[in-house]
Amino acid sequence: MNDELSLSKIRTRNGISATSKAQIMASDSDIYIAMIDNKVIVKIGPKHDVGNLIPPNCRIASSGKDYRVWEEK
Repeated sequence: MNDELSLSKIRTRNGISATSKAQIMASDSDIYIAMIDNKVIVKIGPKHDVGNLIPPNCRIASSGKDYRVWEEK
């Protein structure tokens, strides 16, 4: 499945829209993590170590070069 289709399905499945709220969890030169509507977490950037920012009740929904998306199990 291509990345855009996968991301679109995650967005639809979680009801994410242009009015969704984003909470910045981490921001640095090599990583940016945000939680969207308390449903989806997105990491952008080449850094892989996210420390303990991702709750244990989340699973990887999509990933690729320099990004990863988690959603609740």
